[in-house]
Amino acid sequence: MAEPVENLLEALARMESEETGTRTFARYQWQAKQAVRHWLTCLKSDSAPIAIICEKLEDLAIIYRDFVRFAQLKTRDRGSWSANATCDKGHGIDSLIRAYKGAREVGVHENSAFELWLEGPMSDLKETVSFFENPTTAPSALRTKMVTLGLPRGHIDDFLGRLFIHVKQPSRAHIDAVILREMAALWPGQSIPELEDVYTRLLEGASAAQAGEPPNGVVRRLVAECVASPDEPTVPDDLAVHFLSRSQITSMTPPLASETDQDLLERMSAGEITSMLELKMRRAGVSPSVLQQAQDLRAQADISRQLLLASRSDVDSQFAKLDTRILTVARAIADKASLNSATNPVAAARPADYISAELLSNPGILGQLDKSDLFEGDGLELYGYLCHLSDACRFPWRAA
Repeated sequence: MAEPVENLLEALARMESEETGTRTFARYQWQAKQAVRHWLTCLKSDSAPIAIICEKLEDLAIIYRDFVRFAQLKTRDRGSWSANATCDKGHGIDSLIRAYKGAREVGVHENSAFELWLEGPMSDLKETVSFFENPTTAPSALRTKMVTLGLPRGHIDDFLGRLFIHVKQPSRAHIDAVILREMAALWPGQSIPELEDVYTRLLEGASAAQAGEPPNGVVRRLVAECVASPDEPTVPDDLAVHFLSRSQITSMTPPLASETDQDLLERMSAGEITSMLELKMRRAGVSPSVLQQAQDLRAQADISRQLLLASRSDVDSQFAKLDTRILTVARAIADKASLNSATNPVAAARPADYISAELLSNPGILGQLDKSDLFEGDGLELYGYLCHLSDACRFPWRAA
């Protein structure tokens, strides 16, 4: 039976830290950006990582429920990577050997993989191609170099069976564009400036974890407000400052379209967002101006609604009928947005914007739904009342 993740983390906390040595700022930034790339994968599915540990056990340690991937990241200004070069001191394999020995000492090597990520291409030498594709094919010369780097002879085959080499990692010149493209796939409703703002916050958080320092500014506030999910592990103190969890990245990023209402409620409990209206509209790709307009009209409509409830005792049934009418119209427009998503980019990426534009383009139509004159046929207040219904989880701003 797999060990609980808490036991895995306790074992990792006993491992000696990596001796990082001197790095150029460009390489340091590249590593932080790679941390962001893999931190983003924590959002994708139940089988995704639960956390990333930066610059403590290796350049990156990617943590799963019962498994850990130790990753050493190497940049190259020119030329290609050869199998022989990666086994030179300071070129990656030596650090992974240290991580492997440390993992054996604390008893987690059987739940571990050791990965070398290389910026740039590999050599076309047959030995290199074979070794990078399957490290267990390492010839005797490479095995001897690994022994020289400190790998016990009796552990060579086990280490090579757990070693993976990934070449052609995004270059320092292009990694920002790669990450923004990956983020656009996660949040298709967000504009590039919005994604860049999120990316900046994530990079600040990853850089702080890499440096072993508490995050600054808005990132510190977001992390402090983050409420860990019930099944998220307790992090040992020795790892905490280097630890990037799923709940932390959730607190710094917009809701995903796939998030459940329970996920949204957890965001609210973290103090991240103040209302279900905002959460549902953000999940539906709302732009900031449309969100602000919805919040303002919802506040105005709520004043009218509260005054009406305070002055009359016979409006419950009238509100119920109005609810049915306005939700019927709004859901029809949401279905229209879904049908038009193949040809209309706004309907596809920002259904909340599309639905709002449809509703507000002719507020008189909304006003006609107010048969009992609860809002005096004011279409804008009817829109605000729809926002109130969304706040009560009755309208998601996209097709059901």
